[in-house]
Amino acid sequence: MHRFSRHTSSVFAAALVFAGSGLLTTTAMAAAFDKQVTLPGHPGHNSVSFKGHAPFNNGQANLLFDDANGACNPADPNGKIFRDEHLIKVNVPKKVNPRYDVLIRFQINWTPHPVNQEPAQDMRMDLYGPDKKLVASSDGSQTSEGISVTAPVGGIYDMVVCAFQTTPDGQDYTGSVTASLLNPPASPQARGVRAPTYHQFEAPTGTAKDAGEPSIGNNWKSGATLFTSNTHEYLVKFNLKNKTSKWTLVNTDIADPSNKVSLDPIGFTDSKTGRTFVSQLLFVCSGAAYSDDDFKTQSIPSQGCAAGINGFDHQTFGGGVFPKGMSSLTGYPHAVYYCSQAQALVLGGATCARSDTGGQTFNPPVEIFHTACSGIHGHVRVAPNDGTVYVPNTNCHGKQGVAVSRNGGQSWTVHTIPDSYAGQSDPSISAGKDGTLYFGYADGTGRAKVAVSRDHGNTWSRSIDAGGPFGIRNTEFSEVIAGDGDRAAFAFLGTTTRGSTQATSFGLNKAGSKYVGGTWHLYIATTYDRGRHWTTVDATPNDPVQRGCIWNSGGSVPCRNLLDFNDITLTKAGQVEVAIADGCLGPCLHSTQLKDNPFANQGAVIRQMSGRGLFAAYDKKSQSSGGRTGSRGTGNNGTSGGSGATVSSGSLANTGMSPVLPLVASLFILAGLGLAVVRRPGRRSRV
Repeated sequence: MHRFSRHTSSVFAAALVFAGSGLLTTTAMAAAFDKQVTLPGHPGHNSVSFKGHAPFNNGQANLLFDDANGACNPADPNGKIFRDEHLIKVNVPKKVNPRYDVLIRFQINWTPHPVNQEPAQDMRMDLYGPDKKLVASSDGSQTSEGISVTAPVGGIYDMVVCAFQTTPDGQDYTGSVTASLLNPPASPQARGVRAPTYHQFEAPTGTAKDAGEPSIGNNWKSGATLFTSNTHEYLVKFNLKNKTSKWTLVNTDIADPSNKVSLDPIGFTDSKTGRTFVSQLLFVCSGAAYSDDDFKTQSIPSQGCAAGINGFDHQTFGGGVFPKGMSSLTGYPHAVYYCSQAQALVLGGATCARSDTGGQTFNPPVEIFHTACSGIHGHVRVAPNDGTVYVPNTNCHGKQGVAVSRNGGQSWTVHTIPDSYAGQSDPSISAGKDGTLYFGYADGTGRAKVAVSRDHGNTWSRSIDAGGPFGIRNTEFSEVIAGDGDRAAFAFLGTTTRGSTQATSFGLNKAGSKYVGGTWHLYIATTYDRGRHWTTVDATPNDPVQRGCIWNSGGSVPCRNLLDFNDITLTKAGQVEVAIADGCLGPCLHSTQLKDNPFANQGAVIRQMSGRGLFAAYDKKSQSSGGRTGSRGTGNNGTSGGSGATVSSGSLANTGMSPVLPLVASLFILAGLGLAVVRRPGRRSRV
């Protein structure tokens, strides 16, 4: 039988019954709550905690009761036996100084039963706001779940907890709500540096139209740009003078294992060697193939993953130099890594495996987070100077963090960013030529933050706010790339609108018919002094990337169109290229009507057109005429002019899954374990 919180009064229980039937009045709602917390009027925080119990669930229930249509929806009485609820009243001052950051963090934590009783104890939490609409969903794979509210909206919030997988007696947990008012982070913008400019090269109509969570790579041997759009791989060539591009479909062999329809696509190009991998997630492993000639000839099949127990969601390929004392077995000069979430097999974790054969075969997988972080993670990256391997994570028990291996993936250590708050989308990490490490992330406060480490992530500089010059208050899809040790670029989607980016009402008026906010652009911040100062520009000033919400959980919510991430790479000359899925096409470019929003996922590359790149060796002679960067000027034809900048570096023109998947649960039987595991397609933490 379903049990409410052990601290829930009979009045609260009765109120939930009425809420489930849709008969609860505003007056009754105002009188019935479990706990309350108050947002401070000045920088500080207040917290409240409570106990709860999630009823038994073996994963099968998600076939019938899933997402906003079942077990975690308090308006659905059929799912009551699968959920636990807590009504939390959040008191907000009448006036909140807009210069401060608001962070109201709803979180649950639990201690799992012994692993030998159950492969995983996995929970999810949904949060409903005072308007009874879904604020966000958290269903990662660690021993905590959390949702952040960044707008000062008071009222009664409904925390709904559903177990995805438990032992027969369910799962006890501790809940908490912390309401904080925070001083904003610093946003040091560079002076006397000309801001780079960018142009948006959209894929032609009918091409790369399923580019949710795209991948991009640049082959420094051939100069080719490779773009992964679901099961399609494109060779993209640019005419920078005319600002046009040609997209050619490659890797078209239907027998190729990387061409199978899958649960997650990923592409990776090792720029120095020119080897490009295309991977399609096929549950416990991946179909993968690679090419050394941009797929001009037939690709070569890869093992796809390691032998043994692998993760089965949100995979990533990466590679780079071997650590000292290690080398290839085949003569291919670089190590190749395959990492993936492994929630039901390795509690709260993910695995990585190294290939010493250029990606043909892989060594046994190794768990990398050891329950310190969610199993969901960003792209694996390898430092070019010493082969250190990094895997970033958005939620390491309330902080952003990174798993680090200095011995080729044989063992891993987790470090966190001290002044960060757990977020909703993957962070990104990249090391420069000398090993200087840059960590770009969408902070739980909504800020676009970036931090720098000089000691493999052991210690970090103070995080800075790259979106400060544009007043960015919500961020998604962070991507960072480093060149020289003192140079890096940080790309992110940003909007000036506060609130939950997951809510379907985000940016809409009360009638839900027109956007009054929630306009997203791609911003790119660049540093030339090792992260002490940044130059931020709006790289898509005339073309919003998205209007409204950006959904990071499972199911078929319309604003799930962009899926989970963007990607970033460099040309040999250090010019930045960013892959995006463009969600706002046609009338949406100028219309704020919801009916005109196609929630598309058209592939596009945002490419640097002028300004210094990330490799000083390719800098052109410049002339200074004074001035300051960081203003909001824009160029023509979709090209950002960056700012009223003043140091000219010349032109670079002459230098070289299905997107919105239906809510259909897939049932898989893990061989040898006899465990039925249900996962949902198109989800970062639920395949």
